[in-house]
Amino acid sequence: MSASTSSNSNSNDPFSFAEILASKDDDQVKQDPVKVLSSDGMELAVYIYEPPATITKKCKANKNTALVFYHGGGAHAGAGYQSMARGLAEKFGITVYLPDLRGHGASGGARGDAPSKEQVWRDVDTVLEFVAAKHDASSRRIFLGGHSSGGGLVVNYATAAQASITATTTTAPSIAPSILHNIEGYVLVSPELGYTSGTARPNRTDFAAVNVLAFIANGIFGWLGHSKAVKFNYPPELLKADKGMVGFNTVNMANAITPDSPVEQMQAMGKNPNDVDSDDIARKPIGLWVGSNDELFVAEKVVELLPKKDHDKDNIIGEILPGKNHLGILVGVHEHIGPWITKL
Repeated sequence: MSASTSSNSNSNDPFSFAEILASKDDDQVKQDPVKVLSSDGMELAVYIYEPPATITKKCKANKNTALVFYHGGGAHAGAGYQSMARGLAEKFGITVYLPDLRGHGASGGARGDAPSKEQVWRDVDTVLEFVAAKHDASSRRIFLGGHSSGGGLVVNYATAAQASITATTTTAPSIAPSILHNIEGYVLVSPELGYTSGTARPNRTDFAAVNVLAFIANGIFGWLGHSKAVKFNYPPELLKADKGMVGFNTVNMANAITPDSPVEQMQAMGKNPNDVDSDDIARKPIGLWVGSNDELFVAEKVVELLPKKDHDKDNIIGEILPGKNHLGILVGVHEHIGPWITKL
């Protein structure tokens, strides 16, 4: 997915890499990440894209606005997400934070692995705390988003992890309520919601090979959490050229980024844990964008999973972008995300 990679897409690839590979070199300028220490002492890499001063003055509505945006499965922050980040910063005055999941890219940890799904959610918490500290508390607006499996992670964090706040008794909560309340809204780009979501495109080339037995054993007995149970169908030359990419995820990592009950979780998106059953309280804004030519999903089925507006103040948008595919949507999607965030 890196623009420096010379590999071309072919009919055996799960999706086209053409748009990412063709993106401009100046969108792929390498920078050193900031390292944030996780709750278990692991270094998490975060790349920051700040708007120039001239844009900050022009886009006053977004002066203290930030988007934390997570990459897809096996990828990393530098694998095609720079164009979106630069576009939002330079055109809309939004500061964008691109974290690498632990075990991916420049972050520490065993490749493609995590101690538990809860630790991955705590890592999100850590990054959000870091971002919150960099913005004036009186006016900051922090949005949380992700692409592909990064979108699945966001759905889990906004729902399953929230529920664990009250459900956890013998261990520390997965995330703190105060951090959840810092989130202004959610941004989902071609979200991977799992095989039970009913969104898969018929006859698609599978992006990953899954060892189902490993997940069954983990669910019943708690075994095989570190087993390499999901192997991504990335081209070998891509993995060789880009050392930040990861060819697999373990059961623990996959559980962290894949919603277990996607339909129900999507319906709970945007509500605080104590408000899930209430129609009297507005949801936090949710913006979803998916390409009409996405190789993995039927775009209409993804959009249909968005919760229906049950309050006059709900701001929920789902857009199908004509001609865009799973990776190609990253080139130009800032032109849709930026105006939506600006108007909120």
